[in-house]
Amino acid sequence: MSIISAILASRSGLLANSQRAQLVSTNIANAQDENYSHRTLNVTEAIGGGVQVLGISRAMDNTMDALYRTELSYAAKQNALSSSLAVYTAQLGTLESETSIPNLLSNFQNDLGLLSNDTGDASLQQEVFLSANSLAKALNDANSALSTLETTALNGIDADLETANAAMKELARINADIGRAEPGTETYAALEDRRGAQLDTLSSVVEITVAYDSEGRASVHAAGGQTLVVAGHVNELSFDRATGTLYSGTEDITPGESGRRGADQGSLAGNIILFNEIVPQQQLELDEVARSLIAGFEGADTSLAVGQAGLFTDAGSALSATPAEGLAGRIKVNDAVNPHKGGDLTLIRDGLGAVTTGAASDNTQILAFLDFFDTQVSYDTAAGQGATATIMDFTTGIFSAQQARRVDAQSQLTSLTTSSETYREARLNARGVNIDTELQNLTLIEQSYNANSQALRVASEMIDTLLSLTS
Repeated sequence: MSIISAILASRSGLLANSQRAQLVSTNIANAQDENYSHRTLNVTEAIGGGVQVLGISRAMDNTMDALYRTELSYAAKQNALSSSLAVYTAQLGTLESETSIPNLLSNFQNDLGLLSNDTGDASLQQEVFLSANSLAKALNDANSALSTLETTALNGIDADLETANAAMKELARINADIGRAEPGTETYAALEDRRGAQLDTLSSVVEITVAYDSEGRASVHAAGGQTLVVAGHVNELSFDRATGTLYSGTEDITPGESGRRGADQGSLAGNIILFNEIVPQQQLELDEVARSLIAGFEGADTSLAVGQAGLFTDAGSALSATPAEGLAGRIKVNDAVNPHKGGDLTLIRDGLGAVTTGAASDNTQILAFLDFFDTQVSYDTAAGQGATATIMDFTTGIFSAQQARRVDAQSQLTSLTTSSETYREARLNARGVNIDTELQNLTLIEQSYNANSQALRVASEMIDTLLSLTS
């Protein structure tokens, strides 16, 4: 090798080491950033000796990314469900709590039983009124909590749409920038990091699949196949509250609907399922309890005229043939027996339609009310408790079902959180920065730098010697 070749080889080595040192410093500086992927300088032997820098490579594993993002989508859906349902069921209380609807219904039945043994006791009449009022109030509160759950779902949908659309627009911008950037440069690697972060964000909202074209641009699709981002084009997401329909551009991709090309996982799917399915189902269940109470006590009261309200009312009126949704929020005890509103407690004993005061010892009407609790009542089978049941069995059944939805979501969330964390750790190990390795690399760089510097010094001395011999 000639002296000039040795100088050029050493110079190329020094330049490569300089770039390596800068890259290692960048790796160390971003070691705590999960969106950053480890960088490596790619070099090869140059023609005539020395090294040639080929560019920067970024640690990546598309398969691991896909697995992690899928688990993230599943976990995000269950998190949306469990967190919202936890707030709702906390207001309902547990089956054992004194203020739960089943326990209040049982207390009401017990108080009627006590009154049947001493129908003239004003204090027992008062207890029946209070327990009936507590039961109606509990249904009102449950209905209010359900309305809050619906609002929470809608707010979650709005937030998810904003997050998803912002991520998709940013991905389209990154696609354009990647198309202009030079592969193997730090700029290109940084764009890939930004893209990975946006894909992670999007996958927590909507389950996605990602493909890359020959220019490195990402095409993003919903798990069902609908195109979300391709090159610089975005099919924005929108939600029609009136119909419960999710759109990607003009395409219906509503979660939970068969034949749709959307995604059934992600926080957006969880919130839409809450709004479209769970809230209406739980509204039906609560309304059926309220309906059977109102209808049952109207049917058991022989004193009532046609169209006259019984002990329980629909906002003060008798039950209509087709009560509007939200009956659980309107059920109330008839003011006719409310002493605070000028009502007469003896009507509980005599019947709400009684025009004269009955005998203090006559328990006929109270026993008729008690018989209702043993009667097989017809229910809407969509409530999930069969066509007929006693009111106690039905109420306990729907209460348990509403609690079970939360428990199931929480159980799935726990499992999915564990698995997604496993994939996250594996992904970090594959692409993250190991500080110990980087410090070792700095030592090797220093040694290489010293060797190249020594070679340059020797070559320089040889040139000086040659020049002195020719002078």
